[in-house]
Amino acid sequence: MGNSDALTGTALVAEPGGAFRLAEVITSPVGEDDIGIRTLSSGVSIGTEFAVLTGKLDWGTFPLVTGYMATGTIVAAGSNVKDLAVGDTVYYRRNASLRLRDSGTSLNCRSGTHASVAVLNPSGTHGADLVPDGVDPETASLFVMPSVGLYGVDMAGVGVGASVVVIGLGMIGLGVVSAAVRRGAVVVGVDPRGECRALAERFGAAATLAPQPDVTLGQLAEIVPGLAASDGADFVFESTGRPECVDAGIRLCRPFGCFVWQGNYGDGQISFEFLEAHHRRLRMVFPCDDGYRPYRQASLQAVALGAMPWGELITHRVSYVDMPAFYRDIYHGKAGDVIGSVVGWDGAH
Repeated sequence: MGNSDALTGTALVAEPGGAFRLAEVITSPVGEDDIGIRTLSSGVSIGTEFAVLTGKLDWGTFPLVTGYMATGTIVAAGSNVKDLAVGDTVYYRRNASLRLRDSGTSLNCRSGTHASVAVLNPSGTHGADLVPDGVDPETASLFVMPSVGLYGVDMAGVGVGASVVVIGLGMIGLGVVSAAVRRGAVVVGVDPRGECRALAERFGAAATLAPQPDVTLGQLAEIVPGLAASDGADFVFESTGRPECVDAGIRLCRPFGCFVWQGNYGDGQISFEFLEAHHRRLRMVFPCDDGYRPYRQASLQAVALGAMPWGELITHRVSYVDMPAFYRDIYHGKAGDVIGSVVGWDGAH
């Protein structure tokens, strides 16, 4: 294969209104600074992807190829690529471009990793890096969420002995739990889903709670008495992205504590009870994205060392051939209790 050749493959193409199909696609050519990849596994982001697909977030026009985290094998490398080689297994966050093979129509490829092929420049913030030894490609394809959690914990300044409440124990919330525990914090997880609470405890949470309907300081104090003595937690991470959970989280913060907007609340304005935050003199932190390469590397290294059993949160393993039906089910709320899901691209052209 010459370095100027494009790659052909298959991608999940989304249309408006929850229509999904597989299509044959072609990448941009592999240039001197690029690598070409055959995908092994791509990770599904229920929150962000379906916020885009339902219009909560705007990633541009349809037809659209979503997905922003994947692993694969390098099958071509440009002459200027020095630290990666053909045969390496890498994790990556983007796909430079895709178009339909039959018509040549360009696809909106904002990230575009739900495809059996990718071409990208491996440098920069959204490039590619080697999957560490000891981490399987399937688990590694969900690398963004623990990195998001670690970045939020780092921005907030969580340290040894801090009390941390995490509201929402999806993949991002679980990433926060794991990162905060590794920093030496005492963590309480809040989520109505029993399987998510069990995972939080597996990741080191001191306790978990199912709110009925909104968690209160009194409920938390029953399981972590120290929270009552300090009038709340040092840090509260609101990880659901649901505006209706914000005020409950603010009320759990101690005076001079920190509230972390760890979820993605979409376009438009968000309101909260000002005096609750005002009287507590709260600090607020607004993490965005996953902290880029240092945080991804640190997160996957934690997996490699056994400090974060990230693969245990994978509840759904889907072949690429079943993706359209799987995505339709999620779009229409029929997919059941999905926590972590990955797509296998074995056999895709």
